[in-house]
Amino acid sequence: MYLKIDGITNETPITFLTVGQLLSVLNSRSEVKDPQLPVKIQIPEIFGLDTCCELTGYSKPTIYSKTSKNEIPHFKRDSKLLFRKSDIIEWMTSNPIETKEEFCRNIDSKLAKRRGRI
Repeated sequence: MYLKIDGITNETPITFLTVGQLLSVLNSRSEVKDPQLPVKIQIPEIFGLDTCCELTGYSKPTIYSKTSKNEIPHFKRDSKLLFRKSDIIEWMTSNPIETKEEFCRNIDSKLAKRRGRI
């Protein structure tokens, strides 16, 4: 089979390719599935406990514990736990940790305000 994509032939050395050209070559070979490539999973907007465990990385007992303490956003329908994708993602990202640079900027700002009061 003779492969020609964007001026690339079978004789083109791989070191001459740009990243974009390499990606177009790899994408054109879609009939060959690489088991090590990540698979994009479609997550429905509303899902159950198993999907919540996959999305959060928590075990079922942990999710049960968090729902019983109302620590995680959830719904119940016919005694089945349900979760909304946007709520779970927002909940998971609601407590960001400051970087060292952000911490230093915040401390400098507080110290500058304190110096202004003296």
